[in-house]
Amino acid sequence: MKKSFNRQIRVLIADDSSVGRRLLSGILSDDPNIEVVATATDGKEAVELTLKHKPDVVSMDINMPVMDGIEATRRIMSICPVPVIIVSSIYRDADVLTAIKELEAGAVMVLPKPHGPGHETFQSSANKYINSVKLMAEVKVVRRTNGKIQHQELPKLKTKTEETCRVNGSAKIVAIGSSAGGPEALKVILSILSPRFPLPILLVQHIDSNFIEGFTSWINSFSNLEAVIARDGERPKSGKIYIPPPESHMEIERGLIKIINGDEIDSLHRPSVDVLFTSVAKFYGEDSVGIILSGMGKDGATGLKMMKDTGAYTFIQDSATSLIYGMPGEAYNLGAACVIMTPEGIANKLNQIFQK
Repeated sequence: MKKSFNRQIRVLIADDSSVGRRLLSGILSDDPNIEVVATATDGKEAVELTLKHKPDVVSMDINMPVMDGIEATRRIMSICPVPVIIVSSIYRDADVLTAIKELEAGAVMVLPKPHGPGHETFQSSANKYINSVKLMAEVKVVRRTNGKIQHQELPKLKTKTEETCRVNGSAKIVAIGSSAGGPEALKVILSILSPRFPLPILLVQHIDSNFIEGFTSWINSFSNLEAVIARDGERPKSGKIYIPPPESHMEIERGLIKIINGDEIDSLHRPSVDVLFTSVAKFYGEDSVGIILSGMGKDGATGLKMMKDTGAYTFIQDSATSLIYGMPGEAYNLGAACVIMTPEGIANKLNQIFQK
């Protein structure tokens, strides 16, 4: 699933601000393993230069003239798929929904734009930008059709694997793990789930901590169920979606949500899907449903396998509709899935199982 770079990572920067272009170019050019191959002043030019230079990563601003970052991302993912990282200062304003829509359009990550030299956070934010570019350059993304995932049923798992799973219509909770490419799948699932869906949903999405509240608001803009930032000690309620606060893990303990400071657990991700899934497996066992959506890496695969082994019914998103098949692929390799489905198929199956 990864590219092997025996050369420099080639990056295209799209930003309508000359100051922004110089800042980002300067940061990346300081790393000997990165080459800025071109800069674009608007989304239309970004699409044209992506076709011309075929970079390994595109660093995309949101608000640009001629064509904004959302439409540019859709076109790039449709005609010349490449990892697109959204780098914007929009998170400093109230309107972060626009940034989240970039993830729906096919971007792999959203980052706050680094502050300029002299700012106390310059070095840390610059390092985060560089590391994100390097990480995403290794990702293999798939083509989107008209900026949307294709809804098609896919081959079933081996019969032996399917026989080990039983649908429990009396399950009490749903746990979902999602990362890069996950938001577009989440939009499909949560738009289709019935407003009368009776189970609480615990959702871990890998996203920059600055965008957690915006991500929650974005879900509420289309979901039939209400999304909230989870609070420590509360009992999950039917028909609600719980999202952990920034830089925190979320797990279940004695039927209550437990919020854990990210520093207290040694994990690459904050929040961690594995932390959530493991706790759900221990407390709910067969009375739970687990779902892994598009994302890079392997977070959640081990936890989903644990859920399945305790009798939970588990889904993974199929490769055809996953922007990145890292997390679902790892779960498949571990034998953690009862079924593989499109997001549309997952939602319809949940409605079927839990229709009251």
